[in-house]
Amino acid sequence: MYKFIYKIIDRLDRGLSPRDKMVIVAMMLVISVLGIVLAVRYYDYIQKNPDFCSSCHLMEEAHRAWKLSGHSHIVCQDCHQLGLIEQNRLLVKFVFTTDRRTPEPHGLETPWKLCTKCHWDEAAQGSITVNKSIGHARHIFMEKMACLDCHSRTVHAFRPDETACIRCHEGYKIHGIGKEGATCLVCHPFSANQEGFIPDREKCLSCHRKSARAVFSEKAPMARLNCYECHTPHDKCAKPGNKDCLRCHTREVLSRKAVHQKEGRCTGCHKAHIWIGS
Repeated sequence: MYKFIYKIIDRLDRGLSPRDKMVIVAMMLVISVLGIVLAVRYYDYIQKNPDFCSSCHLMEEAHRAWKLSGHSHIVCQDCHQLGLIEQNRLLVKFVFTTDRRTPEPHGLETPWKLCTKCHWDEAAQGSITVNKSIGHARHIFMEKMACLDCHSRTVHAFRPDETACIRCHEGYKIHGIGKEGATCLVCHPFSANQEGFIPDREKCLSCHRKSARAVFSEKAPMARLNCYECHTPHDKCAKPGNKDCLRCHTREVLSRKAVHQKEGRCTGCHKAHIWIGS
């Protein structure tokens, strides 16, 4: 580098004294160092500083949401990364063309592998880790879904709600004011330490145990049945009717026509959760 600088100086003015040449060399070195420092700081600003993202007026809402989110301690560029080719393509377009519009998306989509760097061994919902949960195994590996398909349906709001579930599971809605505090994940926890998503009796009784109607004897004829086998929680009315009983008890009804009148209700004689006829 020094030889190159000396050659330039010699070509500009061979009459310069050695002292003048040293001054010029020192100045060029200072300028070079300043240039390197500025380049490093500029690179650090555009790659590691969220303020760079918020400098665009289109990002103001996203920046505010990020500051209030659980990821506020993580810089934007840790999740939103541009490849080297895409970075240079944007730079060339900005410098050599009059079209200064930024294409969308530009580093917006976050692949699930970036999410797993932090969340793979994290215990979700207070039970088992994401990498061992049946919910994430089913949706990520079997269904090939991305993390953002459920998380971050709105900008930087990462906690999933029922709207994310209903997007794929149409028809499975939560009805009734009695279940206004329930969400999909209350009954179908992704990271529960269980074999499947369908809630067992203990899951139902964790909310409904206070109801006198939910108390039943373990010696009852159908004590081993799960709640959902009679109650259909996604229907507008979860209270079982005759049609729910007849799914299993067709033979009994047909063999005793005199007792089972068409206009009668099963629960008129068979008390709920005991079922012995009165």
